[in-house]
Amino acid sequence: MKNKKITQILGGAVLAASIGIAGCSVQNAEETTKDTEKETTEATTTKEDEEEDYCCGCVVDEDFDDEQYYSSPSFVSTNGELEGQSEYMTLCPDWDTVDWERAPRLEDMTITDLSVFEDEDIRELAQSYADEGYCIHDPEKDRQYGNAFGDGEYQFSTGFTAHRVQDDSEEFISIYKMNEVLFNYFLVDYYDMGDATYTDDGTVIRYSYDDYYVEFNRDTGMGCIYSFYDMAEDEG
Repeated sequence: MKNKKITQILGGAVLAASIGIAGCSVQNAEETTKDTEKETTEATTTKEDEEEDYCCGCVVDEDFDDEQYYSSPSFVSTNGELEGQSEYMTLCPDWDTVDWERAPRLEDMTITDLSVFEDEDIRELAQSYADEGYCIHDPEKDRQYGNAFGDGEYQFSTGFTAHRVQDDSEEFISIYKMNEVLFNYFLVDYYDMGDATYTDDGTVIRYSYDDYYVEFNRDTGMGCIYSFYDMAEDEG
């Protein structure tokens, strides 16, 4: 999903990699040449700039022209006319009014007071994930900074995003109330999941790759986006 100056990261793999960046260490000036010192400083600045660009599940894309994207044939507005869209989704904010410099980093998104979720089903589900060690994200900030799922014009309004860090891995999950029409449009077709492994047991529809899947539960009316990121494998 592309919004004003951001690109949504499915599962946050790039985000997870960026969190560990702390900048390069600069060698003692007496032990290095001026050229080496300059290169090290430039590398440090570059990586620190990259780290500052990452926030709440998205990465700044300075070259992205949102006006051109949303007026191009590759983007087709739903005009809010899909079945159930007015019930489960809301318009995204005007991206020109968003203060991106104040966008929170991932660690600043976590909340412990789950009473902010008015929907009882979502609140109970969020609590179950919190009990499993997931950090539940502030839903208001999710919607404010484009981290709620959608197409950049509309975003889901009832649900949550969360992440869990373990020894050498990181998991990201997003769960929202929706119907099957919205699931197929926003989670399957819009994100090109058509060539993924497909299963349907009559209750749960799932499209999956090795470490990533989207699914819809017909009984609960909830859509889910999940990804697993193996940091040890990336380092190796």
